[in-house]
Amino acid sequence: MAAAMLCLFALAATASAGEWRALVIGIDAYRHVSPLKGAVNDAKDIAETLTAAGVQDLTTLFDDEASRVAILTAWQELVARSEPDDVLVLSYAGHGAQEAEWLAGSEEDGLDEVFLLAGFDVAAPGNGERLRDDDIAAMLRAAGQRSVMVIADSCHSGTMTRSIDPRVTRLGTRLIGLPPFENDVLRSAPVHPVLAKANSEDLQELPNVIYVGATVDGQVIPELMIGGEPRGVLSWAFARGVEGRADLDRDGGISMAELSRFLQETVRVATEGRQSPSLSVGGDSRAAVLPRVEDTFLDGRVYELTLSASADAARPILENLTTLHSGRLKIAGSENADLFWDVEEGDVLTKFGDIVLRGQAQNADRFADVVTKWVLLSDLYALSRDVQPIEGKLQPSVGHIPEGAAFKVGLTSDEGGYMTVFALEADGTLRLLAPDKRADPLGKDTLLDADKPYGLNLRAALPFGADHIVLVRSNKPMVQLVGVLSALDGKALSPELLPSLLKLIRTAASGIGIAGVYTQPAG
Repeated sequence: MAAAMLCLFALAATASAGEWRALVIGIDAYRHVSPLKGAVNDAKDIAETLTAAGVQDLTTLFDDEASRVAILTAWQELVARSEPDDVLVLSYAGHGAQEAEWLAGSEEDGLDEVFLLAGFDVAAPGNGERLRDDDIAAMLRAAGQRSVMVIADSCHSGTMTRSIDPRVTRLGTRLIGLPPFENDVLRSAPVHPVLAKANSEDLQELPNVIYVGATVDGQVIPELMIGGEPRGVLSWAFARGVEGRADLDRDGGISMAELSRFLQETVRVATEGRQSPSLSVGGDSRAAVLPRVEDTFLDGRVYELTLSASADAARPILENLTTLHSGRLKIAGSENADLFWDVEEGDVLTKFGDIVLRGQAQNADRFADVVTKWVLLSDLYALSRDVQPIEGKLQPSVGHIPEGAAFKVGLTSDEGGYMTVFALEADGTLRLLAPDKRADPLGKDTLLDADKPYGLNLRAALPFGADHIVLVRSNKPMVQLVGVLSALDGKALSPELLPSLLKLIRTAASGIGIAGVYTQPAG
């Protein structure tokens, strides 16, 4: 597999590009707190992607290998092997937590963020098996002026943006709540040499650091089944981005602006709005570009949706659907299927525990309409990454919107043009929202001005569950697409129509945004 390595700084064009070196950590097998299932998968995926991108100096520490001493020593040795113009990567997938700050006033919320290692225990001596954010900052300072990228696929605090329906079993989350330590061994332990420059500086503010975090403060991240394996979405998205997806302008390099947009949209879409990553680029790193694997990742990959049902009698229906959508669906167990059909209640749920259709999937035809919608959604998500993903913003942005309540969906675009907007309603019905000749005979709701907010004001109504608003941007009027969508307005989509509709959208679109809206009955 061929690979291309790009110089980290555009301003250093006259200098020779340094090497990339990485320390990749993944922990599932926690001995004293709840284990995880996908962190080692994440670490292996990132390691394999970096190797494919040409990184030869790569150290991996999985499960029990990832002790505090082993991590600090491995980083010290990595820095010692490196040259000033090298780029260092520190990747961690595992549990996160928070503890009371050691230095009063050093944190706005009074709490230090913590990475928990495999041997961590609340009681001594196991409580020494952790890395505090001050430890990480000291490790980064030990790198001197070298550029460093930190990938942290864990969470430290927060709550779910939407409640979890108990009919769906979750894999788990990467968050552990910690009580105060009665005997904290780190306070009296000898200081490792790599931590000699420790202080309370925020690692996200270091000028030579690019920080990619799994989530913004206040959100809990779930582990998911992706490609048949338990995973964390951030690590999966980062690896796919380096494999080419994040090179949005197809110029052979991945800028920080491209990476940010790709990760924001890919993670938000993959978690149906439950997770939003954070990305911080130090002042000296704003011109950075990432290496990209030059392979055929973008060609011919199709994502299969998984289905399951609450009753064995529904299996023939699921089998018929897999035949109807050949190569797009497969039947899974009741746990972690993309779509779960509660036959008795007439509900359809996602693997996240969201009800995507409430009480109206009473028969095979109604369930089939929902499945067809989600097959098209999967195609539209992939298409948005092939053209330009644009963030479909929703206000209010979290929770369930009750019947009759107002909400707004829109975007701010970096270029002007025209919009076509349609909804894929919870039951699979397509609804054309813009242009709306009755509400807007002059067509103002199809015009898009660069850097000015575009939005549509809507209200929650039947059917309840998950509506998805699709925003299609183009630099010219989309007459043919609007004509087809007008003909389909108010109808459920048939599987036979999906390829031609998708081709029409691909031909018209310069960018696509998708916003999921979860609604519920009033009261």
